[in-house]
Amino acid sequence: MNNSTIQSHTTGLYKEYAQDLVIGNHFVSDKRLQEFVADLDRDGLLLESFKWDEWYNKSYMVDRPEYIADATLYECQLLVTAMSRLDRFSPGVLSNMRQQGVLNAIVERFRTLSFQPAV
Repeated sequence: MNNSTIQSHTTGLYKEYAQDLVIGNHFVSDKRLQEFVADLDRDGLLLESFKWDEWYNKSYMVDRPEYIADATLYECQLLVTAMSRLDRFSPGVLSNMRQQGVLNAIVERFRTLSFQPAV
């Protein structure tokens, strides 16, 4: 995925979901969070496959969302893909990650990465 593609997708995601993903205990429906995941999938930001041990090795980022500010595109995709899959089997994972600021940090990082020059 090139920078212009990332930029067009993440700018729209940010505008659409910024208010919903703000840290805190305000109510955001599970349906709205599933819409967010569906949009990530539609935009090609979810991984089709990954190894769960990769998720495990990066899962420390969900405990410290400030680490996501330095994450790579792949790491952000890995985190959000794993969380969306975990939420299927353990409803509330996405809501919890939203409340803790993880989803907001990922969208912010997607947005930052989209404005960085391609390497």
